[in-house]
Amino acid sequence: MPSKYAFDFDPQETNTSHGLLVGMVPPRSRVLDVGCAAGYLGDALKDKECIVRGVELDPVAAEEARAHLASVVVADAETLDYAAEFGAEAFDVVVLADVLEHVRNPARVLAGALSVLAEDGTLVISIPNVAHGSLRLGLLQGRWNYTPLGLLDETHVRFVTWDTLQDLLTDAGIVVSAAWMTTADPLATEVDVDPALLPQEVVDWVRAQPLALGYQFVLSARRAVPGETPPQVEPLPAGPVVAPAESPTIVSAREEVEQLRRTLADREDELRAAKEIIAYHEAAALEAERRLRDSATWRVGNAVVTPLRAAKRAFRPTDPGKG
Repeated sequence: MPSKYAFDFDPQETNTSHGLLVGMVPPRSRVLDVGCAAGYLGDALKDKECIVRGVELDPVAAEEARAHLASVVVADAETLDYAAEFGAEAFDVVVLADVLEHVRNPARVLAGALSVLAEDGTLVISIPNVAHGSLRLGLLQGRWNYTPLGLLDETHVRFVTWDTLQDLLTDAGIVVSAAWMTTADPLATEVDVDPALLPQEVVDWVRAQPLALGYQFVLSARRAVPGETPPQVEPLPAGPVVAPAESPTIVSAREEVEQLRRTLADREDELRAAKEIIAYHEAAALEAERRLRDSATWRVGNAVVTPLRAAKRAFRPTDPGKG
């Protein structure tokens, strides 16, 4: 029976852990693929002229992998004596693709990987994110249902967040060089979540949390220098960061704001038109007054009225109280 982890993938697809892993391995590298399954990853690395050897617990999958890899050792990755099997500094790259979540003592596997890694070699690791939004929403509904594959693969025994993964690597003397995360919307995975039972505002809030869209972490790392303080590294999205659907409340508020904006624009147009009308009438009134003052009638009237005003001021009665 074929291994359930045997499948084809596109090495050019960057929003998959396997596509990212292949891209991290330099051409013509000596590679150890721990947990190589049926050898699909090593087969892709052969196109980069890499020499790939594997370790696989399942003897059926290991037999399939031998058709693709230089050699395959059937062994438990957690108990294997790596140095005795392969020799010190035997590999430029050690790949731990979706392995650490399957073992009870990942620190032992990391130590074994370092024991056969060249001094300037690279560890390439992928591991699921237990803080993905789908699992957060599932827990809000009291659900933690294992599945044949995925974030809650029925064979997973260890679960990590980005912070606890970094702690695990630091304790093992490993420093992260670069990190990515594949992305998936919390409502678009295999995890058992019923969105109809969740308030849309809760779903939107979970989507907006740091790293909640990160489905898997994929990283390259190296052996730490003694006394070195590990740098702070945050995983970059390898795929699109899915824009969350807006809740009905947000949509309604957005529509109300847009209606108010249109109403304000209409009022501004009306005010502008009113100002233009007032300005027109003011200009018309000033022009009419100018024409009136320039007219013969105005000059004749002004000639008659002016002496009368002067006479009126000259013959103004004296105030009796001042006599």
